[in-house]
Amino acid sequence: MGEPEVSVLMGVRYRRPSTGLLERSVQSILRQSFDRFEVLIADDGSREEAVKELEKLARRDARIRFVRSGNLLTLSEKLNACLREAKGPLIARMDDDDFSHPERFEKQIKALKTQKEIAFVGSNAALYRGEACVGTRIFPEYPEVKDFLFSQPYLHPALMFQREALEAAGGYSESPRRLLCEDYDLLLRLYEKGYRGMNLQENLLDYTLPQTAKGSRKMRHRWNETVTRYCRFRELGILPQALPYVIKPLAVGLLPEPVLRRLKGLPL
Repeated sequence: MGEPEVSVLMGVRYRRPSTGLLERSVQSILRQSFDRFEVLIADDGSREEAVKELEKLARRDARIRFVRSGNLLTLSEKLNACLREAKGPLIARMDDDDFSHPERFEKQIKALKTQKEIAFVGSNAALYRGEACVGTRIFPEYPEVKDFLFSQPYLHPALMFQREALEAAGGYSESPRRLLCEDYDLLLRLYEKGYRGMNLQENLLDYTLPQTAKGSRKMRHRWNETVTRYCRFRELGILPQALPYVIKPLAVGLLPEPVLRRLKGLPL
């Protein structure tokens, strides 16, 4: 089959009691209509059952490779370790509890090859809580800097990048100040360097929502995002006008859970 055209990066810390979502996630990649890819998995901190499931899948499909180089505690560390081992000129992301539709890679590759002005491509996504679809996330087709002000206009696990763009941006920041906002930081650094992306206007990923409206983010993580927003907005030259959006993560973190669920249209 030759060298892979796409390298899929997965940073895994799977702690759920059932491995069903993990198996479904990896299988959704293995069953893509485009098959010239490799799956790089950096796992650290997963339950023993999850590790066994990943090893079972790897025995069945040689396209899966494990990246194990010491303690890789954060997602950024895991993704950078995978990026260093990647062989493909295109880099795709995937999380361990989501589902990629079979034609995701095929359609994203076509977009990157036909639209030379873009360096990365995402898509819209169906939102799932448990087994129930609770909505759809529709993103701007060609996001501009202003689209980052309120929230991120891309879904990280749905993205595919030109490798040269990722490397030009220096990969993912491993700074503690970027913890749980590493994707937001990366995308804004790409925009700083003049790279642009797009979102295909169809659902190519089923995204598993966190159990709470605030997800796993604590106030220290929201402070990280506030610092990241300030630094990136400053570099993009949109301060002081964008200052109200800098403190948005802290304001959201102060809202009671029921209020936030109501604002997001989630069941109470």
